[in-house]
Amino acid sequence: MERKIDEKKRNQPLIKIVITLLTLIVLILIGIPFSKYFLIATHTQETKTIIHNKMPGIIPKTEKIESPNLATLMGQVPQADNQKISGENAYAIGQVVIPTVSINQPIFIGLTNENLVHGTVDLFPNRQPDKNTLTIIGHHVFYYGGYQLLFGGIQNLKKEEPVYVRYFNQYYEYKVSSNVIIKETDVDKLVDIGPDYLYLMTCNQTLKTPYRVLITAKKVSVNEMKLKETFQESSKVLTNKSQKNYLIWFIMPIIILIFIISIFLFYVWKI
Repeated sequence: MERKIDEKKRNQPLIKIVITLLTLIVLILIGIPFSKYFLIATHTQETKTIIHNKMPGIIPKTEKIESPNLATLMGQVPQADNQKISGENAYAIGQVVIPTVSINQPIFIGLTNENLVHGTVDLFPNRQPDKNTLTIIGHHVFYYGGYQLLFGGIQNLKKEEPVYVRYFNQYYEYKVSSNVIIKETDVDKLVDIGPDYLYLMTCNQTLKTPYRVLITAKKVSVNEMKLKETFQESSKVLTNKSQKNYLIWFIMPIIILIFIISIFLFYVWKI
């Protein structure tokens, strides 16, 4: 009987080590899918974006676009004139603000994977909003509980809802006129129809899909000073909302999970 008790005591550390390792493995398995969304949200919160007043000297080459992944998200920030800028995104030439769907994203030049995990992209940089139809595209990222990241959310836009755009130092307001699903091959849907219109485009779901959400919005005439104030106020409100969501949806779950696991492992090693 005593031998059995001694043998059980000798095996306890091994059992505890196995339980600890299994707990850590489960934690890693849970963390892998979560980490992608966490990195996207963290990029949004922590990275400083400078909006420039002119086009970059060199526009990055167009890349084959893929869904956001850990390799892309953990990479360096986008290039600006062939130089890496630590702690900030480049090359942003504007910003798009859509209050009704909580979108507040910079507009970058260059259709690259890095630019699209930091914000949106001006698909046709040779078009000018005072002369042509501006076309802004971005990733559709859906997080748990209906929380949207990047350009996810534009699929919920309804007619007459406002879209605010800063392009260089000029501000524009548009009203949504249509929200349709098109095929990714329907490039004729993005034809230039003049400066009074704006296109917004994203995938119709987070998984790989041949379909795209295409929003068409029409420019409205408003007082320039009032429009700038509305833009800045809307951007500020959405920034504050984004910070709160970041704490609720990302930071708090991490703290709670670490606390629960710490209590559990403490109990395992104490007994």
